[in-house]
Amino acid sequence: MSDSNIKEVFSKFKTAGTFFDAGPTGSGHIHKTFLVRTAEKDKPDFIIQWINHHVFPPVHEMMSNIRRVSRHIRKKRKQDEPAEVLEVIETRNNKSYYTDSEGNHWRMYRKLDPGISYDIVPNNKVAYEAGKAFGQFIGDLRDMPADEIFPVIPDFHNIEKRFKNFTEAVREDKAQRVREVKEEIEFAGRAIEEMLVIPRLEREGGLPVRVTHNDTKLNNVLFDENDNAVCVIDLDTVMPGLTLYDFGDTIRTAANTAEEDEADLDRITFSIPVFKAYSDGFIEKTASFLTQEEINLLPLSARYMTFIMGLRFLTDYIMGDVYYSIGYKEQNIRRCRAQFRLMELMNEKHQECKEIVKQSVTRHHRAAGE
Repeated sequence: MSDSNIKEVFSKFKTAGTFFDAGPTGSGHIHKTFLVRTAEKDKPDFIIQWINHHVFPPVHEMMSNIRRVSRHIRKKRKQDEPAEVLEVIETRNNKSYYTDSEGNHWRMYRKLDPGISYDIVPNNKVAYEAGKAFGQFIGDLRDMPADEIFPVIPDFHNIEKRFKNFTEAVREDKAQRVREVKEEIEFAGRAIEEMLVIPRLEREGGLPVRVTHNDTKLNNVLFDENDNAVCVIDLDTVMPGLTLYDFGDTIRTAANTAEEDEADLDRITFSIPVFKAYSDGFIEKTASFLTQEEINLLPLSARYMTFIMGLRFLTDYIMGDVYYSIGYKEQNIRRCRAQFRLMELMNEKHQECKEIVKQSVTRHHRAAGE
């Protein structure tokens, strides 16, 4: 994508400053992201993204979600708060995205400075700050009715649907790989019953459906030079969900000390210090409104989200690697085995995690005078 193309897109938005240059930025795998620098030192730079409408077909609804959520949060922020809110830049005809003559969709955000991101946890302060950021995000949106937000990916974290897809893949065995992964198939069959506790409680009304982020990887929080969290980003998957999804998915990614496709399962560990730091930050911002059932299930939610990902990797491998991008033939099954091993380690530490959550909730309730 040349500067001239990006400059043309840039011109369609309401911006301050003059286009200077543009270049690729970020490590995302779905959209194409460009940093646009402006010529004036006193004007902000911008982030332009080509929206992958093959992954997110309801572009209009997705952008409506993002704009509505951002505005809702911005209204709640105090003038002296350091945290920022993702700012959608409107087009010159007051739209949240621009569609070019070839049907490509583009959006623009103001670049946040310094906007530091981490793919792995460098220290416990970052884990704590990430917990605060995602907890605050849910807290800011707790008074927004979930049915006002469009479900851009229906059943995204629905374990029952994921398990059904898995069993169908096993039965069809299109890639003739089932015989290679019998141990993993048996593991999934043993694990599913405990995971079904969460959707059952949701159906029974025991878990409130809230507006949640649904993709709480560590690199979806931006930090300043002192490792203070300043903004939650990547709001594409904001939709109705459970608090447990957001808590569990960060733990799945942040507390795992190995690579996602680590072949040596002995190198995978589950970091209790990261779990404690993240839990403290998250609970600090949510203890005042979480239900007791939500609190009780926080430790299980980490295994729930880990199981979903392991199951999805296993399903894709059985089907012949049709969904996830792979760099080599065994990558999806290695990803699956790493997730399932992480589940085992989480299970070994389950009681310790429950005690950490209990102590954190008690401490924050006392601090609040409750």
